[in-house]
Amino acid sequence: MSNAQAKCERTGKVIPLSEGAYVASPGTGEWAFVATDAPEQPSDYSVAVASLSKSPEALVDWVAHLNEKSWFDPKKLADFFTRFRKQNNLFHAL
Repeated sequence: MSNAQAKCERTGKVIPLSEGAYVASPGTGEWAFVATDAPEQPSDYSVAVASLSKSPEALVDWVAHLNEKSWFDPKKLADFFTRFRKQNNLFHAL
């Protein structure tokens, strides 16, 4: 994994991307990047970034799993990644 860093949206701390999680609020379908040691909310649905980075298959499996959730809104996930990429200067990592 790269040395990329990102800001936790709950604590404001800048951490290695690999040490955070993508967290959804099923009630709203909104997403955030959160440090694994940040306070949890009772309804958090999270997946560790490191888990998704293990393999392309892991990412595909996660997206397919999300698609089975009644609260999942693909546009909200895409909007999150667009915002997240811009806020943390994560352009052109491919």
